[in-house]
Amino acid sequence: MAPEKSTRRLGRGLDALFSAPEASRDMLTNDGGNLREIPIDQIASNPFQPRKNFKPQDLKELQESVETSGLLQPITVRPSPTNPKGYELIAGERRLRAVTNLGWKKISALVKDLTDQEILTLALIENLQRSDLNPVEEAEGYNQLINQFGHTQQTVATMVGKDRSTVANVLRILQLPQSVRQLLQEGHLTAGQARPLLGLDNEARISALAREIVTKGLSAREVERQVRLTGPDQPKSGKGRPKKTDSRPPEIRNLEQQLRKHFQTDVEIALKKGDRGAIVVSFYSPEDLERVLEIMGLTINPH
Repeated sequence: MAPEKSTRRLGRGLDALFSAPEASRDMLTNDGGNLREIPIDQIASNPFQPRKNFKPQDLKELQESVETSGLLQPITVRPSPTNPKGYELIAGERRLRAVTNLGWKKISALVKDLTDQEILTLALIENLQRSDLNPVEEAEGYNQLINQFGHTQQTVATMVGKDRSTVANVLRILQLPQSVRQLLQEGHLTAGQARPLLGLDNEARISALAREIVTKGLSAREVERQVRLTGPDQPKSGKGRPKKTDSRPPEIRNLEQQLRKHFQTDVEIALKKGDRGAIVVSFYSPEDLERVLEIMGLTINPH
């Protein structure tokens, strides 16, 4: 049921993009004027294509399918904004690559007059529907809609049919070092494994743990545990600096240790004057916060 719900929500994003639910379907049925056979050498690549990595095996399988059954779905292009006789690809890069490898000279294409913003949004939605984007490509697409076209996280979420919090979490991936993003792009890391790394405080520690995830095959929960063990707030060591003595009563230190075991994260009991104090429970990712709140018997209220 979940995939169907996701597809419907993405469909509503397309409706909002084209301002009419039947707009994209009508392109195929209205007088045929927009469905053309176009020379492949007149089609330039899509500069707003969010997908950068194409699996050779998937492309080979598509190529074999096209060779056997023909092209079942046309690609989508727009008139080139820089070449009066040319076109710019909007959707269908794998199909275009497949027929090019087969030596085709022309390809069936729907011609649409779309803006740069519409192209990026359409390409994002198409790839998200097919689950073709890796986490970094998805994050970069959202980031481009925000920075280049002035959208907010909420309007991006509406266009692609996702919750704003989901878009926000995806965007956080761009805060990771380039070496870690590369592991995500290549499929060596999942988004669930990578997000807890944002709880660490410098690139060297993040990169080192990312490599450990790959070599040891750590689960997302194991990564969260490793982040809690190393912790972002450990005191920096310094030559000649005496180690601070914990002068708190033994029962307080013992209680602190019990709380750490209970919450499976860093917990600090800070004592103040007048028998007052504070208990600080640390978390290192949105998922970690939800876990801690569940232990407390609480849930995050989106409203």
